[in-house]
Amino acid sequence: MISHIIDDLFDSTFLKSFEDVLVHEVPVTANNATNTHRFFGTNIFLRSSLNRVEYLHDKAEIFFDAFDILEDLFKSPIYLKRIDVNLQFNCMDGSTHVDKDSALTVMIMNNSEWSQEWGGQFQLIENENVVEQHDYVPGRTIIFPGDHPHRGLAPIVPYTPRYTTVYRIIPEEKL
Repeated sequence: MISHIIDDLFDSTFLKSFEDVLVHEVPVTANNATNTHRFFGTNIFLRSSLNRVEYLHDKAEIFFDAFDILEDLFKSPIYLKRIDVNLQFNCMDGSTHVDKDSALTVMIMNNSEWSQEWGGQFQLIENENVVEQHDYVPGRTIIFPGDHPHRGLAPIVPYTPRYTTVYRIIPEEKL
């Protein structure tokens, strides 16, 4: 398996708080500057070098609270390059892409409630074929190589948002 799946890392209270911040305090925009994605999103944190932070969203605290929990999964220090939020609705399947600026991508499925019948799967792609597909599960964390082609599928029901938070990291041994 290419990815590492972790369920139940975040309790339901934390997930609900995280979702409330996403829904009510983090505006997203249609941003497709690189022509690789078809959904809404925003930056929460962006670092251009070890000591230079280019952007820090004023509601970033809960994203760093989640990162504190994620850090405990790694046996060595990790360098956080950026945090992004993605939002998809019905008919907004993501395009296959890679995350060029990270060794690993850590993705959290943020919705506190989700039904498997709503779709929203995450896919890893090789040679235009799906080699792994993972259901959208509230709080699920997926860790995968950032340079591996991947995409998120949209919900198949109308008016249902699909939120993910993506942490792009570089483990210490890769710095």
